[in-house]
Amino acid sequence: MSDHECRWMFHSTAIVPDYDVTCGALANLAGLRVLEYSESEVPEVGRRGGMTWVGDNSIEIGQPIIAGAGAAKFVDRTGGGLHSVAVQVRDLPATMDHLQSIGIPIAARPDDGFCFSDPRATGGVFFEWSSLEVHEDPRFGAALPPYTTEPLLAVTHQAWVGAVVDDPIPLAGLLAQALGSTVTVENPGAAPDEPSAAIPVGRDCMLALYAMPGEASRTLWGRSYTRGRTHLLALKVDDLEAARQALAGAGVTLVRQNEHELVVDPAVTGEAAIALVDQLLPGDPRR
Repeated sequence: MSDHECRWMFHSTAIVPDYDVTCGALANLAGLRVLEYSESEVPEVGRRGGMTWVGDNSIEIGQPIIAGAGAAKFVDRTGGGLHSVAVQVRDLPATMDHLQSIGIPIAARPDDGFCFSDPRATGGVFFEWSSLEVHEDPRFGAALPPYTTEPLLAVTHQAWVGAVVDDPIPLAGLLAQALGSTVTVENPGAAPDEPSAAIPVGRDCMLALYAMPGEASRTLWGRSYTRGRTHLLALKVDDLEAARQALAGAGVTLVRQNEHELVVDPAVTGEAAIALVDQLLPGDPRR
């Protein structure tokens, strides 16, 4: 399907109990800047919020506003957190045709400019596919707004979006097909806190697949994950030890830490799960 092209990570999405709490926490911690804000009563969306910018990429923060709609169901079921991956594509109909040709159905198309694929076909990972051009997005020439507060950490990149899934390596092959990409990390012996597989998303982010954590879930991530879903945003800093000291000085609670990763307690960020890392993954187009 030669007309199908994934250009970049449009944004990851976090659906959280309180938009203002999460935006404020991530502004203080990581320098989040709000790009745009809206309220959508479309049942498949049903949220207030919008795109924000952290490091070198966007994360959409949303709070449910319609009882029983998709966003509200997600928060009611999970408590909130990382929800989905949105991919910027060049030709949406061509992308939809491509996805369906490899066995990934389209679940909904709320607008001519974007659609959602069925997460049951992608290991529980929920994808939005969009050809919309958001004027406030710096990748379309907009200027970044100033910080509202000086952040605690100097975040340079959104290193990867993580998902916990049942069979990471077979799923990675399918998702690489869907994204028009390749699998650049394939580690069947990965430790529970390491990606078993990873795939570049366009030219500016990665999707990392972790094995389902089972009983170790809260120890690893501070939350219980029992089925496949997007679960984590990894942010890169140049000096992890300096970040560790800054977090300790600010009283920020960590779930765990090791030589190359600090996992922040999701309660600190309004349930938007964040890890701090000091390396990009192999095959990252920004390396």
